[in-house]
Amino acid sequence: MSQFHVLIVDDEVHSIRGVQAGVNWDKHNITSVFTANNLRQAQAIFLNHKVDLLLCDIEMPKGSGLDLLKWVREHYSETEAIFLTCHSDFFYAKQALQLKSFNYLLKPVDYQELEEVIHDALEKIKKEREAKMVEESYLRLKKSHHSVMEERFWLDLIHQVVPATKETIEKHMKNYHLSYTDDNSFLPILFHVQEWKENLSIHEEKVSEYALKKALAEIIEKYYMDGYVLNLENGYVLMIITLDTPINLKEFRENCNQFILEFAQFFSCDLCGYIGNQVPIEEFVGMVQTLQEFERNNVTESNKTMVFHKEKKGLGSSPLLPTAEWTILMKSGPKEKLLEAISLYFTNWKMTDKNITAQSLHLFYQDFLQLIFYVLQVKGIQANQVYSQNLLTEKPQRVLKSLNSLKEWVVYIADIAMDQLHQPHEKGSVVDIVKKYILDHLGEQRLSREDIANFVYLNPDYLTRLFKKQTGLSISDYLQLQRIEYAKKLLLETNLPVSEVALSAGYSNFSYFSTIFKKSTKLNPMEYRKKSLLSEKSL
Repeated sequence: MSQFHVLIVDDEVHSIRGVQAGVNWDKHNITSVFTANNLRQAQAIFLNHKVDLLLCDIEMPKGSGLDLLKWVREHYSETEAIFLTCHSDFFYAKQALQLKSFNYLLKPVDYQELEEVIHDALEKIKKEREAKMVEESYLRLKKSHHSVMEERFWLDLIHQVVPATKETIEKHMKNYHLSYTDDNSFLPILFHVQEWKENLSIHEEKVSEYALKKALAEIIEKYYMDGYVLNLENGYVLMIITLDTPINLKEFRENCNQFILEFAQFFSCDLCGYIGNQVPIEEFVGMVQTLQEFERNNVTESNKTMVFHKEKKGLGSSPLLPTAEWTILMKSGPKEKLLEAISLYFTNWKMTDKNITAQSLHLFYQDFLQLIFYVLQVKGIQANQVYSQNLLTEKPQRVLKSLNSLKEWVVYIADIAMDQLHQPHEKGSVVDIVKKYILDHLGEQRLSREDIANFVYLNPDYLTRLFKKQTGLSISDYLQLQRIEYAKKLLLETNLPVSEVALSAGYSNFSYFSTIFKKSTKLNPMEYRKKSLLSEKSL
């Protein structure tokens, strides 16, 4: 039910009090009745409160009611106005009508007649509100439908459902009720979230990607551009700008850089943008594919905007691997010298090679694995007894996504190899990584020893021996211990039902959870919660 707010303006206090007392405001769902004695007071009320209906005298000092209504029409066009005046002067009535006042009543006003006029004015407001809501709903639906059609068109085009010929594309546009002129060119800008710096669930990643899409759409609106923003695969968002004149590329790139820095900082991620060339519609798909290839070969830059240039580049190579030097260091040690040599190699590689590509990383990856396997074989150690099958047979995408990721991985693999070759004092770095991984994935019911071992590229049996040697616990016992500790924390610090606590701690079987919990604490979950609460109250 609609609620209304009324403002009474009159320089005579007794007139205001008479209207206040003479009208049954509740009957008309009027919840607020404001009063003012002059134009300035009335304006202050408009600035601080919503006013649906204005009841106003005409002749007042310091500004007439007509002056007030003229100001209201400029700033609050939806407010209805009823004049209450002692003057029947036609000039006043004519001005009131010109200002679209709802009615014009003479004092002393009959309160029954006033209520009828107020009722009619409020009915008009209600009908206009309903009409506006219907219109806004229709416009939202129309906009949403157009957005869906536009998205389907661009996805069909990018996925090559539609042949990239001008005639076929124009025909496809008509099917989706879209229209572009021959003067239009299209500028694709590909954005890629290279890495979320915090561990996010799939849902949280989707929400963050949606935020990226919405933020880019707001940029289009902010700069009054004609464009569309499209989600591609995970972590990829494509901005499409429609142009009829060349864009100021320098200014646009600076705006993109500023956006990337702000978004990356706020959402704790690494983000890169890739600006293509302005092309006609029939060349658009090819330009997008070029940007995707451009992005795949960016393995050194992050948190900036890169502009594509048509330059002939090589296939990519890596500097000669110092096989002899690294082999000697691996065989003889110490570990620190090898790790320093690796770090120096990558620093020089980045500084001296301006054409590092994904292919470069892949070539290095293969050569380095060959070196590791050779040294282990010479020492009589089976590689598959140390490293996981995942390392031996699959190309790990997260390792090859950037030069820095590859460097971290090489240092890690070399570290493990040197530990195995020279049996150093316990260091615990791998075990620390495993512990953190377990804590980050406690809620996963099917978290297995193999999953954990694959994460650190180690053979499950080797990791189990290493973990137990350094902690005194098997991986499964440690996992169970951490799950129970997490469950205890949830029982004490939240009001979650015990069944939800069990699920959050990684147990899908409630009965099994209760049994394990009681075995660990000598109490079932409910008893543990009650006893802890009683202990707190007694303090």
